[in-house]
Amino acid sequence: MALPLTTLLQSISDKATALGELNRTLYARIAVLEEENSDLRQELEECRKNLEVTRRDVEFLTMSHRLADSPDTIISTRRRIARLIRTIDTCISMLKEE
Repeated sequence: MALPLTTLLQSISDKATALGELNRTLYARIAVLEEENSDLRQELEECRKNLEVTRRDVEFLTMSHRLADSPDTIISTRRRIARLIRTIDTCISMLKEE
């Protein structure tokens, strides 16, 4: 009916040992998962930065195609914009001299 005290103590000791091992295993698993989580967060941040750069590129290309329908028109439009920028730079230089 009742188990001897030594048997109960041995059973408790075995269970405590098993729980200790399970505890160590779980802590090791937590460390691995935290490291993996950190790596994934860093990868996510890099992907977000790449996405932002890609969105800017898409916006630039969309704007450039709105400026002109053909590649020749795009080239001439870019030249005209470059010429306007040079003119503005010249005006700024002239204002600084005064």
